[in-house]
Amino acid sequence: MRFAIGSGSKVVVSARSSIHDTRTVWDAVGGTIELDPADPAAGARAEITVDMRRHDAGDFLRNRKVKKDLEVDRYPEARFRLEALDEVVREGGTFRARARGVLEWHGRTVAVEAQGEAEIGGGALRATGRFELDVRTLGVEPPRFFVFKVEEVVAIEVTIAARAP
Repeated sequence: MRFAIGSGSKVVVSARSSIHDTRTVWDAVGGTIELDPADPAAGARAEITVDMRRHDAGDFLRNRKVKKDLEVDRYPEARFRLEALDEVVREGGTFRARARGVLEWHGRTVAVEAQGEAEIGGGALRATGRFELDVRTLGVEPPRFFVFKVEEVVAIEVTIAARAP
């Protein structure tokens, strides 16, 4: 079954620092997911894109800082390609699994493993996955906000809302 990713999808990046944590939301998420609802791990594929220019870090100054530090005008799109879905555990109408794939951004490719859960039904798929990422692997220096520096490792949560055509 093929699903188109759309409205309600988002990527939330939480960055820690010694003084103040920051949270940035990207809500321009698209792409496709292909999987068999009866056997999600069998040949599952996904291509997820994120428009990095469409973000909200909470206020004008933070948004400007994120735009500059992450060079979103130069690198406007991040892409995730699912390579495997495994460790699938069904619980009624939902399942938990590990998603393994590659994240492409800033001209780099990084292997990613996310733990998550999904529900499929009525022609819709809703999934959430979480992983941590050292931003330096993408060639990004952790930003500084005023006098404090953000840690190198960020927590990322991806929410996917998709519908079958």
